[in-house]
Amino acid sequence: MTSRRLSVIAALTLVASAAALAGCGGSDSEPSASTNASPSTSRATPTPVPAPARTWTRGYPNSIAVLGHSGSTGENSDPDQPGVEVRENSWATGTNPKVNSLYLRILEHHPAIEGHAVAYSEGGASIVEVATQADRLLEDDPKADLIVIQVMDNDMTCPVDRAALSDFRTQLTATLTKLGQGAPNSSQFVVSQFGSVPTYARSLTRQERASQSGTGPCDFMTPTGTIAPKKVAQLENAIHAYEEALKAACDKVPQCTYDGGAFGRIVDRREYTSSDLNHFSIKGHTKAAAVAWAAMRRTHLLPRTR
Repeated sequence: MTSRRLSVIAALTLVASAAALAGCGGSDSEPSASTNASPSTSRATPTPVPAPARTWTRGYPNSIAVLGHSGSTGENSDPDQPGVEVRENSWATGTNPKVNSLYLRILEHHPAIEGHAVAYSEGGASIVEVATQADRLLEDDPKADLIVIQVMDNDMTCPVDRAALSDFRTQLTATLTKLGQGAPNSSQFVVSQFGSVPTYARSLTRQERASQSGTGPCDFMTPTGTIAPKKVAQLENAIHAYEEALKAACDKVPQCTYDGGAFGRIVDRREYTSSDLNHFSIKGHTKAAAVAWAAMRRTHLLPRTR
């Protein structure tokens, strides 16, 4: 997907339960064996984490895992299997050479990672489910060296509900802190929102925009397929507010690196989106992997040398 179900996000209104919205990438597909635990709604309170030395700081990780929603499950990425999770196509942990995922890029430099890539992500996951995914990761031994996190879509409110936003930031901080404490030699990499509302809207045909239209306060595509600039701006503001929460939470945990808005700077193209206009195509996963890889090297999370 463009990593968002924009038509659903745009239709959101302020409600008391906004933080528990189920939106982007909901799927009837069964998660993989590593992601079949029942979600928990318990919330942890973040506590300070000491900054431990990381054993692979100047090299490549021996293992990688991804937490999050359907942005990393490969859902709907295979035109011959509509609506199905094809996890080998994941930009983070997939094995399809056409995608050249983070896992495959690391494998090219570091053979020790072979076979050590786990996707805990699942369709429709909010921060509550991501916290549960983190629990499952911490139950595994050995724990992943590199933990990639893609979350926010299913927690967003537009217009922004400040209480829901604060709750999201608190829960994400707690989850990152828990990972830092439970896997002190691991590193976390949190990605921003893929693309932008304006470039996504422009990448669609008029007919496609009309099919995604609505009447909510942030519905930026009209029933006639035109674009509503004021609503575009309102949704963009909401996205940036949640991205600031991603950065704020990550900044509190020594083991965490934020992508610095790298995903958000991507210019959407129609080829990045699958037929449902909601999930990544093969080319979308390929683009996400390339941008994440560059951001990891730029921030020295991975070596910069070829």
